[in-house]
Amino acid sequence: MTRLLLFLLLAAAPARAAQDDFLMGSVVKSDRWTMDRAQDRELFDGNVSFRNPKYTLKADHALYDRRTKTWDITGGVYILRTFEDKSQVQTDCDRARYLEDGEKAFLERGALPVRMKYTGADGKTLYGRSDRARAENKTGLMYFTGDFALSTDNLDIYSMRGLYDRNTRTFLIEDSTPLAVGKREGYDFAINSERIKFFRDSRDIKFYNNVTGWVKDNPERPFVQK
Repeated sequence: MTRLLLFLLLAAAPARAAQDDFLMGSVVKSDRWTMDRAQDRELFDGNVSFRNPKYTLKADHALYDRRTKTWDITGGVYILRTFEDKSQVQTDCDRARYLEDGEKAFLERGALPVRMKYTGADGKTLYGRSDRARAENKTGLMYFTGDFALSTDNLDIYSMRGLYDRNTRTFLIEDSTPLAVGKREGYDFAINSERIKFFRDSRDIKFYNNVTGWVKDNPERPFVQK
């Protein structure tokens, strides 16, 4: 089992970026490690993993390009991000790329879509999927493109594109007339509009422009056995 301390990778990075970087203080493990000095690259193969207090990552392969400070991670990529309030974001995908200097991550589907699960400090869950996702740490934005879906225990939103803003904790869905289907307070509904805004914590939802659809009364009554 190869062990490689990566603290030197961030030596030249700005102070704030180094504090936020998901590799800070991590130990990378893999079955095999190769140093390509001609191209200044490190290759990790087989059971690749690393963890620190904020991040856990697992994959089949990883390549680090020292010249561009870029990570390319492939094969059964699993990423777990834990926050101070004990909330978590779990991500599964086939391919991921991380740019250290820009603090950007790119996630792509393989046989299965990019899948995400957010578990709040209150234990409530939120699920998402898309063909591709791009996360920008500096701006706090995450872009989802291609067959995007967002789900709670009583709501599903479908579109081809979505945007999550970490600063406002909201999802903005606008493309190909997004659709929201769900059940709220005894009502079933299916609504289209040009834009949908979903609030992560309160689970409120707002519709904007050309709102169409239906809402019907469907109170949940307890089952009575006869």
